[in-house]
Amino acid sequence: MKKVLLKIWSGWKKIAFKIARFNTIILISLFYLLLLAPMGAVMRLFGWDPLQSSRHYLDSKTNWKPVEEGEPTMESLHHQS
Repeated sequence: MKKVLLKIWSGWKKIAFKIARFNTIILISLFYLLLLAPMGAVMRLFGWDPLQSSRHYLDSKTNWKPVEEGEPTMESLHHQS
């Protein structure tokens, strides 16, 4: 009985692996084609560059951003981790 169940289990693992591989390829491809690619195209179209990696930002000598000086508010102090 144990040998029969092991053969069934081994066969099922092979089939499940093929199903999982197919599903992964399909899901990742759909995610990229339907979500990431259009989002990237819209971002490029409107010039949004959140990483500031375009040629416009390459002229700067540093990546540091200026810090806003001022007194902290009670609201900002509540949001500290």
